[in-house]
Amino acid sequence: MTAGGAHYNFSGPQGVQVANLDDSLAALRQAVFEESWLPAAGLLEALRGDFAGQEALRQRLVNRAPKYGNDDDRVDADAARWADCYSELVGLYPTVRGGTYQPGFYTVSAHVPMGANVGATPDGRRAGQPLADGGLSPFTGRDHRGATAVLKSVSKLNLELASNGTLLNMKFLPSFFAGPGALDKFVLLLRGFCALKIPHIQFNVVVAETLRRAQARPEDYPSLVVRVAGYSAYFTELDRGLQDEIIARTEYADAA
Repeated sequence: MTAGGAHYNFSGPQGVQVANLDDSLAALRQAVFEESWLPAAGLLEALRGDFAGQEALRQRLVNRAPKYGNDDDRVDADAARWADCYSELVGLYPTVRGGTYQPGFYTVSAHVPMGANVGATPDGRRAGQPLADGGLSPFTGRDHRGATAVLKSVSKLNLELASNGTLLNMKFLPSFFAGPGALDKFVLLLRGFCALKIPHIQFNVVVAETLRRAQARPEDYPSLVVRVAGYSAYFTELDRGLQDEIIARTEYADAA
């Protein structure tokens, strides 16, 4: 297989952090070019200093600029343009074994160590923090309009080009499945996911407080399994940084 003898002999580099790139471009456009909060040099200085003494600016970048994952065409159009361009370019080049490169969008769990080596970004993310999980997931806490809005944002990318696979993580509260008709609503969400032609989605159904208790008393939660990113694992065996990232993921209380 590795010497060129396989019939299907391709390699699959991953395009990662669609959300961070997209949110950063949107923040840069609004802050510097459209509303002129500050000059480009001022933003660059804030990023180099990891927003030291600039918390008001950081909060403005987080809360005022539009964010991927909210079904907002102002920002989703950039995500689609960047992702489609990446996918098309990757497919142009042959591998050293004579196969083709096939683009994908997933990080597995690499978004945590990747983030540790990336400085502050214009979307308001601090230096060293994890990057967006999954590959197509919104950045943690930036999707405010519910699960269906996330699906609609993701669907605007031409994911037929991502032949090496994609990854979208979502986390629901257990209470979502408790009420009458809850499962019917979830089925409708899944049918919407299929209708939007999104290749992949995976779920955690857990309360963040349960995960925090498992961090504090791992001996009490030896069988707690979570979905990480393309695989499931015992929560208490995960690296602390990855545990924190899973805890921080947006929790959906309904499918709206």
